[in-house]
Amino acid sequence: MNCIMCGTKLEKMKSEPYHYTDCGLSKVYLNGITIHQCPNQECGEEELVIPNIEKLHEVIATGVATQKNKLLPEEIRFLRKHLGFSGADFARKMGVSPETVTRWEKGKVNMKEAVERLLRVLILSNAGPFRDYDNLESFATIERKTPVRREFKISRQNWLPIAA
Repeated sequence: MNCIMCGTKLEKMKSEPYHYTDCGLSKVYLNGITIHQCPNQECGEEELVIPNIEKLHEVIATGVATQKNKLLPEEIRFLRKHLGFSGADFARKMGVSPETVTRWEKGKVNMKEAVERLLRVLILSNAGPFRDYDNLESFATIERKTPVRREFKISRQNWLPIAA
């Protein structure tokens, strides 16, 4: 493997643990990462190889979402970005203003407990059957006074809804 800056053959180095700040969290460390460094002293370029970075971010997000501590601003930002939301999209999904999201992510205002739990559920359910975040802001928007009749049938050991 050659240096992309000067073309010199890169040398392998092990860095354990590697302080991985590119995810946006200040205290993430990776073990078993290989760093390739250019021996050319004028260049000094380093190339990092992180295998399966999507899975890594999924594991980080799960760890953040399952912690007992309240989320820190950098963790809120990481989880929002992990879900693929811009600040404005995230605000719409959570039912708050974009300014509120900015305040959460800058540590000016704490997230309310219910909103924080919703964010964690969005992260933890991403691996499960609930993946349709597009309709999230339409939930709980229509008032009604009476319950809706719901019918289900069993088919091959699976319960299915019967359309009304």
